[in-house]
Amino acid sequence: MALLSATAVLDFPSVGIGADEELTITVPGALVGDAVMLGLPATFEADLIAFAFVTAANTVTVRVVNHTGAVINPASGTFRVCLDR
Repeated sequence: MALLSATAVLDFPSVGIGADEELTITVPGALVGDAVMLGLPATFEADLIAFAFVTAANTVTVRVVNHTGAVINPASGTFRVCLDR
């Protein structure tokens, strides 16, 4: 087995009430169906929920969801994704 890993600085736009936003990270070798572990930046907004999944070969999508009653504009930060292949 090999560990695949990549980092990227992601700058999500404002996330509306009950909405979500997605950005991608390129991870060479990633395949749809692979399990993904997501590392969040220390500055990540506590009220947002974040998860990641492989959406196409070599592409991991990071989705943030806002279940609060206010619009949140998260700060940009370095996100890490790891996959065990």
